[in-house]
Amino acid sequence: MKKKLLATIMAVAMVASMAACGSKEEAPAAPAETETEAPAEAEGEAEPAETEPAADGADVSVILVTMDGLDNHWVNVDKGASAAAKELGINYEWMQPDHKDTALQIEVLNNAIAKNPNAICVAAVDPVAIVETLQSAIDAGIQIIYVDSAAELEASAAFRTDNYAAGKQAGEQMIKGLGEKDITTGDIGCVAFSNATQTSVDRTQGFIDAFEGTEFNILEVQYGNSEVAASQAAAENFISQGVVGVYGDNEPGAVGVGNAAAANKDWGGVAVGFDASSMTLDQVDSGALYCVMAQNPAKMGDGAIRAAYTLATGGSLTETDVDTGASVVTPDNTADFR
Repeated sequence: MKKKLLATIMAVAMVASMAACGSKEEAPAAPAETETEAPAEAEGEAEPAETEPAADGADVSVILVTMDGLDNHWVNVDKGASAAAKELGINYEWMQPDHKDTALQIEVLNNAIAKNPNAICVAAVDPVAIVETLQSAIDAGIQIIYVDSAAELEASAAFRTDNYAAGKQAGEQMIKGLGEKDITTGDIGCVAFSNATQTSVDRTQGFIDAFEGTEFNILEVQYGNSEVAASQAAAENFISQGVVGVYGDNEPGAVGVGNAAAANKDWGGVAVGFDASSMTLDQVDSGALYCVMAQNPAKMGDGAIRAAYTLATGGSLTETDVDTGASVVTPDNTADFR
């Protein structure tokens, strides 16, 4: 009995020992479980794709800074910009001085830069004076996009009228109107809004160059400073000197010239303006203005905002200097611009 009992005890001990050895041999299975976690880690490495800018533009901010907020042209630039911003979901703001003034615009630009937007869309009052301010924005990582009037600093993009070409077209229209009155010689007066803003300089020079090779004489340019009353006074002064034509190179200038023509009913000359608004279109319909050159300000604003969005979300622009075009508005097509 004792031998059998001893044999049984030894057998049980051997089985227990073998079981223990078996459990140790299964231990290597643990590393296999850690290997199955590798694919999850690989998926985690793909996460940087999620850091790309959101397509809805929620994190994109753009500020429009114009020459002033009174001119109907800038109101329409804002309309185009705000509509595009709403469509894209961009945080958008329009900032402007209360009148055209370089120092005031620089102050507004500094306030805009302090808000650290992705882009500032700007129409420069003075192409030289604001360069340092715009450079500080670029140094801060802010994209600069020009609308209508550029500064003498390379920017990310520009959306503007070819003002020289449009000014020359305005001169050609005046020559046409004078020809209809059988007027082939005489003095011409120009009422410009600035001698510093490149937009005005180009429109005026283009207009003047249209008269090369003719018998007309261009008098010294007068400045209305984008004020209707001052522009009208300058135009009436020209009319009193016996000019056969007067040109106003922006909306307030065109309105002032049209008012002067309407106030001098015996004057037999031709008045031409620049920029279509409800007032200038009314003056074209009444005959006070022979025609006006119409820009596409809403297109400028729309294009600038879309360019800012593209750049802010990591895209690139296929075109960086866009001519937004100009059209001649006469009594035959004023309805198309209202």
